[in-house]
Amino acid sequence: MDISFSKMSRRKFLAFSAAGIGAGVLAACAPAAAPAGGGAAGPAGAKATITYWDWWGPAGNAVLKNLFDRLPVALKEHKPDLDLNYQNVPFGDEYFQKFLAAHAADDTPDVMHSSVYWARDFFDKGALLDLKPFIEKTPDLATDKFISGALSQAVKGPAQYGVPGEGPDSSQIFYNLDLFKAAGVTTDPDAIAKWTWQDFTDAAKALTKMDGDQVKQSGFMVPKPDAAMLSVWASCHGVSFYAKNGDGVETGVGFNDKNAAINGLKWTLDLLNKDKVSKPITPQRQDWQEFMQGTAAMAVDGPWSYGQLRTDMPNLNWFTMIFPAANVDGGKAGTAVWNNMLVIPTKSKNKEAGWSFMEFWCGLDWMKERLAIGFWMAPRKDFYETAEYKAQFAKLPVLAMVPKASAAGTPLVFIQQNALDTTIQPIMDAIILGQEPVESGVDKLVTQCNEVLAKAGYKA
Repeated sequence: MDISFSKMSRRKFLAFSAAGIGAGVLAACAPAAAPAGGGAAGPAGAKATITYWDWWGPAGNAVLKNLFDRLPVALKEHKPDLDLNYQNVPFGDEYFQKFLAAHAADDTPDVMHSSVYWARDFFDKGALLDLKPFIEKTPDLATDKFISGALSQAVKGPAQYGVPGEGPDSSQIFYNLDLFKAAGVTTDPDAIAKWTWQDFTDAAKALTKMDGDQVKQSGFMVPKPDAAMLSVWASCHGVSFYAKNGDGVETGVGFNDKNAAINGLKWTLDLLNKDKVSKPITPQRQDWQEFMQGTAAMAVDGPWSYGQLRTDMPNLNWFTMIFPAANVDGGKAGTAVWNNMLVIPTKSKNKEAGWSFMEFWCGLDWMKERLAIGFWMAPRKDFYETAEYKAQFAKLPVLAMVPKASAAGTPLVFIQQNALDTTIQPIMDAIILGQEPVESGVDKLVTQCNEVLAKAGYKA
């Protein structure tokens, strides 16, 4: 099998841009389903070359280099008739804009890695296939093969436009077991899993150390409120960031159902200003460094840091929890969860081969290899029954928190993410600075976010 690694040239991007990405080009496109035959493909047994886009790449770090060194070998073992033309495209707006330009120019990759931040918006613009026809003939990638929560950002009603190939990721609270013991706070994960916001506050207060009126050791590094925290607070109330209709399609925001956003903001303000369990929120504050140095008993991060802590801080005694239940009827432990995914563009020139690559990338064998190479977790149910996972779990029991968080959480903001973030953050900042009352600020959040979603076609 041949493999080529290339970075899309600036000239090619400019050529795409010259073709025009105007709103009318994509707005006129309806989401498309995979054709019954899967799209263009050569005769059975013939070699096919696919173009694959990813922001991951061998230049990222040593682990990614190992992954991409292994990729062509593993792909050849599983799909000997596939040749891979891999193109690295930088993450963020550049990736988003380059794909829209490629779509407008009828020159897309055959398959690509997509962030949850982009996938639904691409699908709504008619730029991604509905993969259900492929999935129906591929039992190994059927929906029941994935753990609870893994597909929540890859579906729209009955349509499925992505297959998760990594994660699930989630917001988790890391806690220092030694500091917990010293403060007389329970370290029993089962007991902690039953905490409410009030129980958490009491523990954070017990873990905080003061030097005069200054916090010397934070009981909890209170995170800056943002769109992601709206998802977390909603989850802790048993609701979600988005409201849905009976067909499972989003119709607006639901993050203040049961007063979740109001309660979450008041809890945050109390932790900061009344209970004083945290150093103030500033651009200079380094939450993760404080946690690793032992000057913060609890801090928010995610499963991507498990491996780093195990390698870089072998003597740090820690575990994680998801966010405790809000003190309301129906409150539950919750968090925000997300899974990036592989997708097939509607204008892929080789959809069948693109799907073949997805079968490989999202299959169990490659996920086991990625665990060995870079400690990546996986969204497949059968992954957690493998000897490879069980061996790692025996060394690091916190791994069990990955599927638990996925099952308990609600989706991180993902539809119209950029527009919603731009809308949400100034209002959040004004509330935290005391420039806007909580209730009126949340009213603005709900109204303005619903306006954003309505413009994108999401309304009751």
